[in-house]
Amino acid sequence: MLEILGIVAIIFLIMVVFYMQRHSENTILQVEQSQVDAQFGALLEERQPIVVRGCSPPKGLSRESLEKSTRLAGFQIGQQTLSQILSTPQTHQMTQGERDELGQQLSLPIWAAHTWLPLFQEYSWIAPLVGSSRAEALIGGLGMTRAKALYTCIIPTEGSYMVGLLSKNSEPFLPAAWETRYFSSLTSDDTPLVADLKYMDIVLNPGKALCIPAHMIFSVEPTGPGFHSAAIIEYHEPISLLAKSL
Repeated sequence: MLEILGIVAIIFLIMVVFYMQRHSENTILQVEQSQVDAQFGALLEERQPIVVRGCSPPKGLSRESLEKSTRLAGFQIGQQTLSQILSTPQTHQMTQGERDELGQQLSLPIWAAHTWLPLFQEYSWIAPLVGSSRAEALIGGLGMTRAKALYTCIIPTEGSYMVGLLSKNSEPFLPAAWETRYFSSLTSDDTPLVADLKYMDIVLNPGKALCIPAHMIFSVEPTGPGFHSAAIIEYHEPISLLAKSL
């Protein structure tokens, strides 16, 4: 029994060490969807943002599909219904609960478990035993937030997004109230060190996905007018689920 507990403790410690890893500077890695099976696992081990080109977004989150869904017409997002947002797109940021609920209504967790989870479960021997996925639906944008999943994937389904990624060394320069803000909105009135903030902007369109490693602060800002939507897929192991629940 003591030997088993010792092995479990060692495995848990290794998972904690892996989860806590983070590079000081960001390097964007890229892979084609056709090469994902052969290369994705190795790229995940780098603990850097990964752009996947040529991927297929979930069809149910497109504007056309949502407009045809009478079942979701009354879905509440802030003070508006989904039907109202589709007719006059707003810049409202959805709450975590709204994103989760809309994702459930669109069966995104099932889609993620069949399309993305198997890819993540191939990068280590223990991943198939302990790995799991979450999925939520985003309409509009998402201000700055810290990734707590081992990897968080942004997959646009409609419109173009500018995803901002903050370097680890720049975090001390953020203003105290940085959450839900976009990087582009920060001025010297927010923090006198705004010029010292180093972040990377990545343009994402439908057909591309960006996978962000744990602990990185990121934002997902719509670019241009019109309707914007995206799926957010999270890959978790026990240590990241614990961190997200705290």
